[in-house]
Amino acid sequence: MNEFNLALNSKLKGKKILIIGVIFYHYNEAIIEKLKEYGAEVTFFYEKDTSFKAGVLKNISRKLGDKMQQSYYKSIIEKVRNIQFDYLLVIRGYKMEPWFVSELKKRLPDMTTIMYQWDSYKNWECDYRSLISSFDVVKTFDPKDAKELNLEYVPTFHTDDFLQLKEEKVVYDLFYSGGYSYPRYTLLKDLIKYCEDHGIVIKTYMAISLIYFLKEQLKGKKLDSSLLKFRTLSKDGYLELFKKSLIIVDYTHAAQTGITMRIFDALAAGKKVLTTNDYIKNEKEYDPEQINTFKPGAIQIDPKFLVPKTFAPKDFSLDRWVGSIFS
Repeated sequence: MNEFNLALNSKLKGKKILIIGVIFYHYNEAIIEKLKEYGAEVTFFYEKDTSFKAGVLKNISRKLGDKMQQSYYKSIIEKVRNIQFDYLLVIRGYKMEPWFVSELKKRLPDMTTIMYQWDSYKNWECDYRSLISSFDVVKTFDPKDAKELNLEYVPTFHTDDFLQLKEEKVVYDLFYSGGYSYPRYTLLKDLIKYCEDHGIVIKTYMAISLIYFLKEQLKGKKLDSSLLKFRTLSKDGYLELFKKSLIIVDYTHAAQTGITMRIFDALAAGKKVLTTNDYIKNEKEYDPEQINTFKPGAIQIDPKFLVPKTFAPKDFSLDRWVGSIFS
């Protein structure tokens, strides 16, 4: 271990950490495993009530769904009642309310409470501003939110896999993978058309659940099912397509300025990135030879950017992220 790793090991070894967070691809598992590597004991709860009853009530009434969600948080408190935690780490915290943090603090006054946001508060159900005063430490991946709300800016991370990838022959010029939203779907169609018109080889994988697909159809959105997949791409499947691609495409929500993990995965592997997020130009690691931006609805890709080139890995490691969160 180097000096950084030794210091982090000293800080976390033997500590009990309660995590309330998202289940997002393999990233939540990677965080838990990394904390365990440093000797921490981790108890994890998904931020959402995923029971059948909660799903039914949410579809019947938002008020009933919200009430069920608060009952879910109460159940977490009951389940951890006899555990002496050193840290509470909340990653996003879907519909969490201040009472939850307050209740835990009453029982564990010496516990350090940390909230980390990897969505902007401007995004859908991610407005966490009412929670800020409840936590000892609040950090965000979004530089604009950080400046506006006077929070510490901590970028996300790449997992260790992307530093260890073996080079493979490039098969695809562009690779885009992501979950369905209608703006992403619209972009995907436009991007595929652009690539067809310009002789660019693109591989795409956009996942949507069958139920959500049917709901969108009922709303009048005529989706081309040939562009969609009805199961999530596995981690190994993603890595295989990633390795065979020259440029990784990133679509960032218009309200967001934070850099996505997909970009850091690419930078760790020394690959090129094509993103809609202009704010990446403010990062000190920004290199226009490696990172290009484009606008949805007006796609333009410089032919010179399609010339193969690899780059030295950039360090946005999970170790670095953990160190920043618990500093």
